[in-house]
Amino acid sequence: MPSWTTLDHPTHEQFSYWREVLCEAFITLDPERKGRGGFRGDVTANLLSDVNVTTLVTEEHRVLRGPAEIRKSPVEYYFINMQIKGDVLAKQRGREVLIRPNEFYIVDSTEPYDLDYRSDLEIYSFRVPKKQLEPLLRNPAERTAMRVSRETPLGMLAVDFLQSVIRLPATIPPSATPDVARIMTELVALSLGGNADAMHQPGGAIDNALLTSIQRFIDQNLSDPTLSVEKVCHRFGMSRRHLHRLFEPCDMTFGEFVRNRRLELCAAEFSRGSSRPISVIALSAGFNDISHFNHSFRRRFGVSPRVFCNLSKPY
Repeated sequence: MPSWTTLDHPTHEQFSYWREVLCEAFITLDPERKGRGGFRGDVTANLLSDVNVTTLVTEEHRVLRGPAEIRKSPVEYYFINMQIKGDVLAKQRGREVLIRPNEFYIVDSTEPYDLDYRSDLEIYSFRVPKKQLEPLLRNPAERTAMRVSRETPLGMLAVDFLQSVIRLPATIPPSATPDVARIMTELVALSLGGNADAMHQPGGAIDNALLTSIQRFIDQNLSDPTLSVEKVCHRFGMSRRHLHRLFEPCDMTFGEFVRNRRLELCAAEFSRGSSRPISVIALSAGFNDISHFNHSFRRRFGVSPRVFCNLSKPY
């Protein structure tokens, strides 16, 4: 596992050495410092299949990649940069975004970019071959310098997965690194508004993670009678077709899954001997038609809600 530190060099040579570190560990770059004297910078690198994974701990400075640097090393990568400590103002293709801890963004090595690190910082950076990530992105030219955070379900999945890859590298067997790199790339693409159909693999890790997140969202919103395919698709940024495919391994449709969850929620409250009326419990679980609720409950449990309540009463 290669590593570099400026502290092994005399104070007056530390920033010039840092320039060499960035070019070796990442890509040809032109750093600019904001102060004088010594400069602290540490980088640790690890290879995960075709993805170069690095941890960077350093102090505030600015990193530029302009036309001269691109001509010098015209390689095609995306850098996925996860901020752990400190802030960075990232600029590319006329866009700029302020990234704070537990947020990430991507930049394209074939276009100029400007990264202004505004404080002492820690960063997880993933260098991904452009040919791996770009086909998975919808309108890739619009996805650089775009903030991704835990504020959205897909952003939360991507942030947590990226951080786990860095923090637990020793737990990843060498034989599994290609799959881990693929899952990471697909999650990042999805969180950036990727083309879900292009990366869909039925029963794969991405689908399982998405399905778990969607089911959790459903459980948190069962009381909403307007919970629907359209609302979930909007929340997770996916097509109706993709959502329906996710539920195929469950041997039930999206609607059947929601109805069963609501029925189970009602049955659990009946079993606890709730004093609330049956109709109130049904309405609070998201049913807006009591006749439909009674019919569905009888089909699911073999008895009417009233009989179920009586059978659940202690003697």
